[in-house]
Amino acid sequence: MTANRWDTAGVPHKGWTCVDVIDLRADGEPADETDYATCQMCGNEKIRYVHVMAHPALDEHLEVGCVCAEKMSDDYEGPKRREATLRNRAVRRARWLRRKWRVSAKGNSFLNLEGYNLVVYPTKAGSWGYKIGGRFGGRTYPTSSEAKLALFDDFWAATKDHPKLWSS
Repeated sequence: MTANRWDTAGVPHKGWTCVDVIDLRADGEPADETDYATCQMCGNEKIRYVHVMAHPALDEHLEVGCVCAEKMSDDYEGPKRREATLRNRAVRRARWLRRKWRVSAKGNSFLNLEGYNLVVYPTKAGSWGYKIGGRFGGRTYPTSSEAKLALFDDFWAATKDHPKLWSS
């Protein structure tokens, strides 16, 4: 177990800023296969959502759980909201392949979401690519499912703050 830094001299208790939050199970693997983190502030050993915290007086970042992130930043809503966003993403990604994909006249799978046309298509080389509107994904994938998941990741990154797409 990691030492409790709340009791360590020289480690600030307040004034921290969250610079990132990471879901260690973002790709939907089972809970028993997840490599959880240990909170670097209190030593809690089973952290799924890692809040990366920075302090102006320290060069290092600390990776902590939600409760410590709340105390360190004196923000008792932001960490929970960030975790809820990541939880929402994980649930939606897990259901992404089960969505009702339509098939175009060309035989490509597609979805139309709030004005976005999302397409997964076979390439001439036998792999799979995707397109968001007029923008093609940067690489190809061995299966259509892998292309659909890459499309989800790209689409989420581009639209995660779009309230009509992701708020419900």
